[in-house]
Amino acid sequence: MKNMLDTSKFFNKTLESTKRRVVLVLMLLFTIVYAGQANAQSKKVTIVTSGMTIIDVMHEIERQTGYMFVYNNKDINLNKVVKIDVANISVASVLETIFKSTDITYQMNGNNILLMTSAQKEQLQDAAKKGQDTHRQIVGTVKDKNGEPIIGASIKVKGSRGQGTMTDADGIFKLNVPDNSTIEVSYIGFITQETKVGNRKSFNIVLQEDKKILDEVVVVGYGNQRRVNIAGSVASVKGDDLIKSPVSTVSNALSGKMPGLVTLQSSGLPGSDNATLKIRGFDAPLVLIDGSEGDISTVDANEIESISILKDASASIYGARAGNGVILITTKRGVKGKPTLTLNTSFTWQGITDMPKMASSGQMAQVRREGHLQSGQPESTAPYTEEEIRKYYEGTDPQYPNTDWYGLLIRDWAPQQQHNLSIRGGSDNIKFYGFLGYLKQETLFKRSDAFYRRYNIRGSIDAKITEDLSASMDFSLVVGERNYTTRNMNENLWGDFWNTSPMYPDRFPDPTKIPYAEGGGTGGAHITTDRNLSGYNDTRSQETRFIGELKYNFPFLKGLQAKTRLDYLQTYATQKIFQKPVPFWKYDYGANRYTNSGSFGSSANLGYVLPNNRRMIYQTSLEYKNVFKKIHDINALILFEATDYFNTRILANRSNFLTSAIDEMLAGSTEGMTNGASTTEMGRMSWVGRFNYTLMNRYILDATFRADASAKFPKESRWGYFPSISLAWRINEEAFMKKFENLDALKLRLSYGASGNDNVGNFAYLAGYDIMGAKDGGSYIFGSQRQMGIWPKGLANPDLTWEKLKIYNVGVDASFWKGLLYGSLDVFYRKRTGIPGTRLVTLPSTFGATLPEENLNSTSTRGFELTVASSGQWADLRWDVNANISWARSKWIYYEEPDYTDPDQRRINRKTGQWTDRRFGYVADGLFTSQDEIDNLPYNQDQRNNTTLRPGDVRFRDINGDKVIDWKDEVEIGKGTIPTWFAGFNPTLHYKDFDLSLSFQGAFGFDVVASLGGNTREYFESRWTPENNDRNALIPRVGGTSDNSHISTYWLVSGDYVRWKSFTLGYTLKHEILKKANIQSIHFFFSGSNIYTWSKLKKYGLDPEGPSGRGGLYYPQQRDLSIGATVIF
Repeated sequence: MKNMLDTSKFFNKTLESTKRRVVLVLMLLFTIVYAGQANAQSKKVTIVTSGMTIIDVMHEIERQTGYMFVYNNKDINLNKVVKIDVANISVASVLETIFKSTDITYQMNGNNILLMTSAQKEQLQDAAKKGQDTHRQIVGTVKDKNGEPIIGASIKVKGSRGQGTMTDADGIFKLNVPDNSTIEVSYIGFITQETKVGNRKSFNIVLQEDKKILDEVVVVGYGNQRRVNIAGSVASVKGDDLIKSPVSTVSNALSGKMPGLVTLQSSGLPGSDNATLKIRGFDAPLVLIDGSEGDISTVDANEIESISILKDASASIYGARAGNGVILITTKRGVKGKPTLTLNTSFTWQGITDMPKMASSGQMAQVRREGHLQSGQPESTAPYTEEEIRKYYEGTDPQYPNTDWYGLLIRDWAPQQQHNLSIRGGSDNIKFYGFLGYLKQETLFKRSDAFYRRYNIRGSIDAKITEDLSASMDFSLVVGERNYTTRNMNENLWGDFWNTSPMYPDRFPDPTKIPYAEGGGTGGAHITTDRNLSGYNDTRSQETRFIGELKYNFPFLKGLQAKTRLDYLQTYATQKIFQKPVPFWKYDYGANRYTNSGSFGSSANLGYVLPNNRRMIYQTSLEYKNVFKKIHDINALILFEATDYFNTRILANRSNFLTSAIDEMLAGSTEGMTNGASTTEMGRMSWVGRFNYTLMNRYILDATFRADASAKFPKESRWGYFPSISLAWRINEEAFMKKFENLDALKLRLSYGASGNDNVGNFAYLAGYDIMGAKDGGSYIFGSQRQMGIWPKGLANPDLTWEKLKIYNVGVDASFWKGLLYGSLDVFYRKRTGIPGTRLVTLPSTFGATLPEENLNSTSTRGFELTVASSGQWADLRWDVNANISWARSKWIYYEEPDYTDPDQRRINRKTGQWTDRRFGYVADGLFTSQDEIDNLPYNQDQRNNTTLRPGDVRFRDINGDKVIDWKDEVEIGKGTIPTWFAGFNPTLHYKDFDLSLSFQGAFGFDVVASLGGNTREYFESRWTPENNDRNALIPRVGGTSDNSHISTYWLVSGDYVRWKSFTLGYTLKHEILKKANIQSIHFFFSGSNIYTWSKLKKYGLDPEGPSGRGGLYYPQQRDLSIGATVIF
């Protein structure tokens, strides 16, 4: 039976052309007056029932005759109960009987029966009579976004009674229309589009898919399901939505896109953005790429078909590693149709979002002098005189320079380029997909010549060998190059930069001499950022993956399929770290004398790290899918999985090179050389079962069970068992809900799931020894030979086993006015037990070993997620708007800790029963602004009767009133560094051939330590001074008491922010000239990311996603601006 508004029961764009022509004929029957009763007399049925709904009678007619009903369930009520008792009676007679006393009429053509109301029939008759009673004829084509013709699309004149037509097999229509009219173009599963006729005679109309009407298929654990039949909490996003703006990492593209997913990017370093992904505030989730664990940072967003996030019991099918949720990434595959070649190319300029500015040499000298004097030291020993400070400000005397290290070392925009080419197509018997991707990101440092480069290659073939046997093969290759400096570019290098003083020149008269500029002991960032000068840290990595799969459909039992799969992954890398010695100098311009001030490294040093990892997964499964009597939808799966891991790692190092011109091991000294290697093996074995049952497309049961065995645990506790059950009720399918005409869908969901976590060291249950060398202090010289020794690792715990997690979820999904408004709400609770910890017991000093970890601690997490969205169209304007917000927070149920007897110790330090992200510190009442205020202070703040306090120091509050400021005055002053609230807002607009996509991200409920270095301009301009006697100055007096640095509300700042995450403005060009070059379309775009951030941290020059308390000592987040094009051939 075909429901005209349920496209899973009707047709979709992948139907064969012959079927599409049949549908065309069916739809055209609505525009003519046709009486085809004769065929109804040729087939007879037997139906005996004392009470059956009309729709059930229609099911029975379809079963006995092969007829197909076509109708619109919004116009026709088929829930009326009828009584019928007929034997060998014509179908027409049965239809006359069941439709008696109703407003339903029918028309027949071949094996198809069309249902309509009497009013609709009259309208069609009127339209047929009027025929050509219009002013002029228009012609046009209707296609989808891929350029495929849409057959049977409805074109009618807006406001007319039945005046319309439909597209033919090539998507072409002709229609007589009045002048100045508007036509409405509609098709099932697509958004209705209105177009003004004006003076135009021809039209090329592209319909956009209505994501809320299409019966979307969503990837879930070991398979996929129709979204309407999902009982768990599953969020998904299409790959096309991820690449509206060019992104170098998928994690960055996911920001704000899905409820419950927290994405934070703590670094902007190319190839290593330190992205944090959390589902519902849990720890790192399991990431599966095409069914197996993978690294999300190696995937090109352009090769992704979809991403699903399993957040509740739906994740339990992955058992041991699914306790923190699962991210399922599905890459693109071949589809039936002519080959389509797609070229994407973009050029991006990356700049800094927020970062403190470097102080000038005069400002830095002034701060250092203030610090000296305000700490009580004499003028005679001050590091700079007033005259010297004046000279630094002027910057004209070469002995007192004011070097702009930012301008010399940092560029405002670093280039990035990204290009990829894909081909996709296939036939009934074979489908193919190929992808080539290239990405290159350069760093912000001008002299570093550092970059990240990645090549992505992917290919897949799906072949139908026989009617029952099919095979698929997947191959992927990811090659990465990280050309970094020898110093860590994310942390150490920025420390060097901020410690490089502008009071030193960038060059000397003798160009062979490298100036000293502090740099935290390295000599300066002009040395450490220059790979040619100080060395490099280069990594070449390669990830090769092959997947082979066979499927066999048993011919003797419909719906039974056997599948076997082999997944092989090999990764290896070569990391080469070469550090060159760089002597640095000082120069006295007056005496024309150079003085050596040290060296960055004493000699050349070379190190190699060679990791090599292999993973092999074997799966075999048996799956059964079938629908009985059109109301019992069953899907059952049993699967066996075995995983084997084998990893090796080799390290080698030599120093004391005779020359740094040769960066190979043979040039280094054997004296003091080191080497090492390690090998690890691990394995898992699993049995998986799933049973999904849907009754009457209304009541849904989804049950899973997984048994996991991990080699990390002893045989007695190796197996973990993880069941789940999810229930759903599609309330809108009930007869009593039909009166709510504006309600498209309403579904209630309940779920419970258990999962585990084996995130402990390998074989921690076994006692063992570490082999110790000379550097480890574990060797001994016997005679003239040094012998290595062994050292006990500590006690083992033979009872160590899985963490256990249980999650409960209640959710509701709803849609109104044909997708104009839709959304979902989920509320959840998770309990996590058996978290490893070390028991606190007092042992004698002679015990000689450390206690092992045990499954001791436990936490609970609760939260909710809300999504509200809208899709629609008005004239030529289409929109798709999505807003989501989520909250999650965890408590310690039990934490192994001392039995605190002091009430203040218990209040501050006790974790059991408390939120896990509490932060304690002092409450600050601003800064002291006068000595009188200090003299009249009613309590002892510095525990020296306030003799060390001066105006400009932080004033703390005496919380407990004991007249002394000490640790007992600490209270809860804030939360941790991970947001508890997360929100996203993603509007997309289309107007004719233009499109605009925006994305906003918000994070709330977290705090950061807003510290600034004394060499920043913000520090200088915001510090307290006698002239800037501001109680709320951002920086207390320079050289103040050490108590100023206590963690307090003075330093703790709300990290809440709203970020304009991205925008894309595009234009799609489709022209006859392009077709002559076999080009379907060209989409041009201009886009940006991390556009602007609203945050309290902006005045500090800090990005809210940066690491807390680092004060800019990290690679800053990037603002991107891109131009590019997508060409479809």
